[in-house]
Amino acid sequence: MAIDITDTIKRLENRDITRRDLGKALAATGFTLATIPFWSRPVSAAGDQAVYFTWAGFDVPEAFPDYVAKHGATPDLPTYGSAEEAFTKLSTGFKVDVVMPCSSDVPRWRSAGLVQAIDTSRLSNWADVIPTLKSLEGTVVDGRNWFVPWEWGHTSVTYRTDLFDLAGKEESWGMLWDERYSGRLSILDAAEDAFWCSAIYGGVDVDNLTDEAIAKVFALMKQQRSLLRFRQSDSTSLVQALASGEVVAAMTWNDVAFTLNSEKVPVKFARTKEKNLSWVCGMVMAKDAQHSDRAYDLLDAVLAKASGEWLIESSSYGHSNLTSFAKFSDEDLAARGLARNAVEVINGGVFIKPQAQEITQKINRAWGELVAE
Repeated sequence: MAIDITDTIKRLENRDITRRDLGKALAATGFTLATIPFWSRPVSAAGDQAVYFTWAGFDVPEAFPDYVAKHGATPDLPTYGSAEEAFTKLSTGFKVDVVMPCSSDVPRWRSAGLVQAIDTSRLSNWADVIPTLKSLEGTVVDGRNWFVPWEWGHTSVTYRTDLFDLAGKEESWGMLWDERYSGRLSILDAAEDAFWCSAIYGGVDVDNLTDEAIAKVFALMKQQRSLLRFRQSDSTSLVQALASGEVVAAMTWNDVAFTLNSEKVPVKFARTKEKNLSWVCGMVMAKDAQHSDRAYDLLDAVLAKASGEWLIESSSYGHSNLTSFAKFSDEDLAARGLARNAVEVINGGVFIKPQAQEITQKINRAWGELVAE
């Protein structure tokens, strides 16, 4: 893949693509975001700032403006393409201060000795965090918090209402197994979403993932494989494919449907009869954090109202700070697949729960084999 760096930088400045999209595209070529200069971002002296290991796309000043205002620069911002990649790098000694997994990852990361408990009394914005998000399963142990919730939302099917015929049936995950649209369907290129959404469709008890249950899920995924146009690793290419009609239904997060509707493309973010997939992602502090004080400044900054307003506006994901929602009308939130009450949205889907490390390893191993075939 050839990438025109000058053109790419212009597209980034114009917000035609996101840094998350670029990060994944570059990874396929062997480059990283660190190889490209971004003059609009204040640069820190080496070793001077907190090291924030996050998804490409969230490595921008708007995500933590209070930190930039206090320290005059962003944190150092290495990025990753999946939670499993982040886990592996930390396991092999990669030194960071703060990382951004999802709540279901926390017990595994804690058991592996990769993270430390967080003193929430040092976070001035903690009082504004939606109470339910403070005590998600596996994130509080012996009265200590191991996770700072940040974003939440759903994974579902975004489909072209003018091109995909429901034939009088309810919206369903089965839309992504519909043979009428072979070669015009897409799923996320991530086991974290693809496995769980397939499990929901297959009626698998996600609280009791036996070997037989896991095998059933992957049997469904193998049936689906020949129907897919591609597995998407960035939202930009998927938005384009849905807009052109190349793809008529795809597994997505909240943001894709909102983006397309804003561009007057007739799509809908389905409320599947089996229920959507719910998730909450956020921050943990690395066990060997070298910049503890600045790491706490970063955690407090991502919890701030300004960070939340940017997140809701730019990504259509919910934020953990309830005051962030005051800027948006109920109609606007509904259009983004959100509501002021996070519990209402999260409980409206099947929530990803922590799994034993052995089960996670089995899923990741089977996923690797599936995509390699």
